[in-house]
Amino acid sequence: MDFTDRTLSSRFELKYWLHPSQVRAVREAIGPFVQPDQFARLGRGNSYTISSLYLDTRAHDLYRTTVEGHKDRFKLRIRSYSDEPGTPVYFEIKRRANQVVQKVRERVSRANAEALLRGRTMNLDGAGEGAAEFITEMRRLDAHPVIRVRYSREAYESTGRDPVRITFDSDVMFKPTLDGDLSLAGAGWSTTPTEGVILEVKFTDHCPHWIAALAGQLNLESLSIPKYVLSLNRSFAKAGGAAQRHVR
Repeated sequence: MDFTDRTLSSRFELKYWLHPSQVRAVREAIGPFVQPDQFARLGRGNSYTISSLYLDTRAHDLYRTTVEGHKDRFKLRIRSYSDEPGTPVYFEIKRRANQVVQKVRERVSRANAEALLRGRTMNLDGAGEGAAEFITEMRRLDAHPVIRVRYSREAYESTGRDPVRITFDSDVMFKPTLDGDLSLAGAGWSTTPTEGVILEVKFTDHCPHWIAALAGQLNLESLSIPKYVLSLNRSFAKAGGAAQRHVR
């Protein structure tokens, strides 16, 4: 499978809760404007599974910037799409400045990522600037693995000139992870509480008119829906820790 990244590095994002009964209507409405993305075309139902290992400080400072509504914030995560031996993983820094989202993303070998997470020396031969930036932030914060978040993504990209990406995320689950485990499978996953399917629209300049019209027809309200925060909230609650918070 071609794991070359084709996502937008600087963009706007809109997120909506969809009731499962609304998914078909949205899918049909966007049909004339999009096609399944490179990964979705190879999966069943135009879907594939994603697992993201989130890193944070011992005081969960990155989590708190979202909970407290900081306009400038970022997340550190390592994303994987498969447990097949030899498949790569991706270092990601996802920054938000007001409404603009910027993502640094670097493909690395699974062995290198696991070595880094277990405190061993990572071979940076051939690694790009994104990997070096990720490692710099990780070490600056003394960040370590906190939790994995896994979900099913149905993904589409626009057929027109303007790059637009639309995804439906469902079956969100989490697993507290304090080591370098990057796998998607295995036991011990718990359900992340969500209000339905998460619809995400990503674009570079203006929201497509057909998306704005669709949101108006279905009375969809754009919200902040951070999977990391929702999952960590539930993990805290299961452990009897911090009270669950709902982030808007």
